[in-house]
Amino acid sequence: MKGKLILLMVLAAICPMGSQAHGTADILSVLKNAKCYESDVKFTVSMPQLSEDVVYDVKLWSTAVDNDRLLGCDYLIRWDLTGREEPVTGFSAYYDGHHYRYSGERLQEYHMEWDSIPFMPKRLSGLKGDGVQRNAQFANLLPQVIGEDLERMINDDRYSVTFHPDTLISGERRMVLDVDMAINGEITMESEYVFDPTTMMPLRIQFENNPGSVSEQSVSVSYDGTRFSKDCAPLSEEALISLYPQVFENFRENNFRIENLSGTKLPGFSMPTVIGERYSRRTGDAFAVPTLIAIIEPGVGFNAELIKALRGAVDSLPFEADVIWAFATTNADQIEELMPSPRKGEHMLMNARGLARDCGATALPVVILADTKGMVRDVELGYNNNLQSVVIQKMALIKP
Repeated sequence: MKGKLILLMVLAAICPMGSQAHGTADILSVLKNAKCYESDVKFTVSMPQLSEDVVYDVKLWSTAVDNDRLLGCDYLIRWDLTGREEPVTGFSAYYDGHHYRYSGERLQEYHMEWDSIPFMPKRLSGLKGDGVQRNAQFANLLPQVIGEDLERMINDDRYSVTFHPDTLISGERRMVLDVDMAINGEITMESEYVFDPTTMMPLRIQFENNPGSVSEQSVSVSYDGTRFSKDCAPLSEEALISLYPQVFENFRENNFRIENLSGTKLPGFSMPTVIGERYSRRTGDAFAVPTLIAIIEPGVGFNAELIKALRGAVDSLPFEADVIWAFATTNADQIEELMPSPRKGEHMLMNARGLARDCGATALPVVILADTKGMVRDVELGYNNNLQSVVIQKMALIKP
């Protein structure tokens, strides 16, 4: 059973368009085959529990590729998270079986010839998951991907799609697709796609996820300055390196080591505490006071001596400092045996292997010194007898 498609000639009889009215098949074809497309996008997320909106500025570039079976287009997506003291930036790119994504000062890359699995669709609890090239942040805003998404919705009985081929929005003629998704009779998503009737490119998208519930989320997408370039240079690794030389030099996974962490933002993380709560922070989040992050492998090395040295250093500082004890284990008893009594300003976290990986640490323990802006100021590798005095000297250079 296919999805429900309804055609509404809202104004066609009284306000005919200058050209022949287009159907959904025309829109989908133009979207999926768009060449050398560029646009600036404002992406806004609103939730009842957020005091202010989350706003991204996004720049899209994409071009349809006929013989690419993994996606059907090449793209470069650049984004900035605005409205923060220090904007967070990132990008993602795909071409010819190669995918790159940079965020949180970490560059990940995937190559079909190395490993095809990340590019393949997956089944998760009965739901289909997309490959890395398609699930990159903001990839669903590209016209080629929008065309594929809408085609899938029209052929999925969970969706009801209503097409308005000629309607007015703020006095301007537009084409609109309204899409509702229902699961077990409950509307879980409402969306509206607004298109330019001349170019058939997107002008605005509005998503309402879980409408009417406590987890309701509104997403507004506004396109501006849509254009098509006649000179459409192919995407390549060389082109990306020329755009982001420092990213490829410092944050590429095969180049990324914890020794390169100084001067960058501490990667975000979310880990359970030993008492069953959760400690989370995003990349770029500030700390209340200068903070030591000790990533420790219990049962290995001089952990008791390291803990004593760091506590002694904190006690000797002329200002307050916190310590995050991040243990590379999920065994709370093992942690509490090593540290039975946490002190004020200390956080005891478990399952820190992901943080170690994101920091480029190949051996533990490591101690990371961060300032109140969440910037890594220095790194100490392993334990030595001078650790306490070295940490005191280096932390003294960090202003609270």
